[in-house]
Amino acid sequence: MTETGSAIVFIHGAGDGSAVWDRQTKVLSGRFRVLAVDLPGHGARLAENGLDRHEKYAAEVCRIMDEAGISKAAIVGHSMGGGVAMIMALEHPERVQALVLVATGARLKMRPDFLEHARQSAEKYGNTQPPGTHIVPVEQMVHPSIPADTVKWLSERSGKASAQATYADFEANNNFDVMSRLAQIQAPTLVVGGSDDRMAPQKFAEFLAGGIAGAKLKVLTPSGHYPMVEQPEMFNRSLEQFLDEVLMESQAGNQKRN
Repeated sequence: MTETGSAIVFIHGAGDGSAVWDRQTKVLSGRFRVLAVDLPGHGARLAENGLDRHEKYAAEVCRIMDEAGISKAAIVGHSMGGGVAMIMALEHPERVQALVLVATGARLKMRPDFLEHARQSAEKYGNTQPPGTHIVPVEQMVHPSIPADTVKWLSERSGKASAQATYADFEANNNFDVMSRLAQIQAPTLVVGGSDDRMAPQKFAEFLAGGIAGAKLKVLTPSGHYPMVEQPEMFNRSLEQFLDEVLMESQAGNQKRN
C-alpha cells in the first residue's frame, strides 16, 4: 500500500544514535524511504555539541529532512526522540504525515541523580564518548527475559553520544512538558509502550493515547524501554500496519478531493 515517496524518519533517544533503529531500517527500507537521523553530538556527529531543548532538535530534524529532500514523513521517535517528534507535530505539522511515539511521555522529568551524573560526566569527558554505554545500564532498561544476544546487540549500538550531548539531552528532557498540548496534535498517531518499561512506564503511553485524538495504543510484552529492539517483529508489524492504514486514508482523501 506504499505510495511513491512515502518516507519514515527515525529519531533516537537520549544518549543514543541512529544505530538503535537498525532492526527497523533494514526491514522497512524495501517499502519506504527510510532515514534514521543522528542528532548533534550523537553517532556519526559525535564532535558536535548536543542541544538542550527539544525545540532545537525538532528544527534540526527538519533541516536534515530538507537536506535529504524529504518534505513530509512518518516521524518515529523513541524516548527523548518521541518528545522531539511531538514538538515537530505541534510546531512543524506540515512535515508530519504520521506520528509514532515509542517508550516516551508527554513529560520527561529526569531524576536529579541522573542529571548530576550526566553533568559530572560532561565536565570530565566533554565532546568525547565516556566509558560504558549508559548512565543506566542497558540490562536495567530491558525486560529480564530478553535473550543475552539481544542485550549484547543493543549494548553495541546504544550509548553512542558524547558526554556533553547526553547531559544536553537530559536537560532537554527535564524541560519538556506537553501534557496540556496533546489535544493540539492532529497527525495520525500510534503510541507504542513496553509492558515493563521502568523509564517510561505503561501509564505514560496510556496518557499519550488518551490525550491525542484518534491515537492508537500498542503495548508490547515482554518489553522494557526498547520495544523496537526487544520485540522487533511485533514492533515492525505494528508499525507497518499503522502506516498502511494512514496511507490508505491519505489515498482515499486524495481521490475524494479529485
